[in-house]
Amino acid sequence: MATIVTVINNAATNVTLKPANKTSASLVVAPSSNISLGTLTNVDVANVSNGQSLVFSSITGKFEARTVTVEVTNIIGGSF
Repeated sequence: MATIVTVINNAATNVTLKPANKTSASLVVAPSSNISLGTLTNVDVANVSNGQSLVFSSITGKFEARTVTVEVTNIIGGSF
């Protein structure tokens, strides 16, 4: 049987587990305040460099670091 614990605030939550064999275990579940992008399973930051953006790839199903270039082809100005 699985036990799901949801932490809904910034405080640590103490959880006591009592399996069917009458033994008990205790653990503390706390949110992490120092999560990096590289620890997320759907983000690939391999070979990332300055100035890159995260772009979603439907091929890999992950956000990947890419250099984004924009080409301006038409500028419409007004009266000044």
